[in-house]
Amino acid sequence: MISVILPNYNHAAFLKQRIDSILNQTYKDFELIILDDKSPDNSKDIIEQYRGNEHISHIVYNDVNTGSTFKQWNKGIQIAKGEYIWIAESDDCADNNLLQTLVTNIQKDKNIFISFCQSFEINGQNEIAGDWIFRTQDMVDSEIFNSDFTMNGQEFITKYLIERNVIPNASAVLFKKEEFSKIGNVPSNIGFAGDWLLWLQLLSAGDIAYSHHRYNYFRRHDKSVVVSTTNKKIFLKEYELKMRFAYQKYMNRHNKITHLIKLNKKYIESSSILEARFLWNNKKYIKALKYYLFSIRYSSDLVQVLQRGFKYVFSKK
Repeated sequence: MISVILPNYNHAAFLKQRIDSILNQTYKDFELIILDDKSPDNSKDIIEQYRGNEHISHIVYNDVNTGSTFKQWNKGIQIAKGEYIWIAESDDCADNNLLQTLVTNIQKDKNIFISFCQSFEINGQNEIAGDWIFRTQDMVDSEIFNSDFTMNGQEFITKYLIERNVIPNASAVLFKKEEFSKIGNVPSNIGFAGDWLLWLQLLSAGDIAYSHHRYNYFRRHDKSVVVSTTNKKIFLKEYELKMRFAYQKYMNRHNKITHLIKLNKKYIESSSILEARFLWNNKKYIKALKYYLFSIRYSSDLVQVLQRGFKYVFSKK
């Protein structure tokens, strides 16, 4: 069985379409867990229309807003009875064949921990604005994403996932609950990079299956996390670095895969330099120095990082 977790906050405008796209899946062996994080809109009115549906096992309304979708993920997974987890974000929607495709692929081999598919990008009016294959088009062997494949998880990390989150939307992903339980909860203190950390942790130990079919509809609108973060001019490297520090700590404690630890350190160094430059240019000198020290700490070439610091970070722009 699949446990579908729908964490909602203030997405009444999209909620009926989302719930219907879950209930209309061709694959029917699932439970639906609806979690509302004290939405101020009329989400509750819409959710209550579905109470009593045979697939809905839980409807939970928070008394206080948690401020974190990952806290809702963790709550839902604790409740879940299924072997597999699908996090169906409340502002996205899905083709009816999404679950059938993902579950077929994840069951091909017992060592496949993640199954995901390609996504369309849609706007608030349900218009298709493109797709998300652009996330991989400039990467090594990027043509592989034009076809279905399975791949060793560590190879996938090395080629793609360590550089950027090429699984940008949880709504396109099915993963094994048992393997998630070995990792523990998704941390809620690293912003929207929590899913990226989870994919890295899972694939450090297991494999991945990919479908090139665009069965997921990843919505970007005025209230979406990515757009609202960009509008607030939050520099994205801050969250990326929090994620990388967490992954480094996890790998040092658990899997200790040397080449992935070294590779992650390389990205910590380069991202810290970029964050230091951004902060320095915005006259946040103390924080800039902190990130510059991170780049020194994780550098494999101290002389080079010192030179980069003085020429690239602290020079006048």
